[in-house]
Amino acid sequence: MMIIVEVKVPLMGKEYDFQIDEKVPLCRITEEIAEIICQKEQYIFEGNMGRLLMWDAQNKKRLNPENSASENGLKTGSVLILA
Repeated sequence: MMIIVEVKVPLMGKEYDFQIDEKVPLCRITEEIAEIICQKEQYIFEGNMGRLLMWDAQNKKRLNPENSASENGLKTGSVLILA
């Protein structure tokens, strides 16, 4: 099942809405989201995308990248921070 989340990127001062599969591990989703944002903003990411982390903005906790969105308690309307 797909859910819609808001992803905030403090480095860029922007927010994006994404539809993600709640069963896919967040490590895969995080990299895909970062690549899409970089393409959209014509930004060259010079670091290791594997080191990016997702945070739950409402609960102020780091999400486990090995767990899926549903295992991390995310649902439609969740607000995430990509850092």
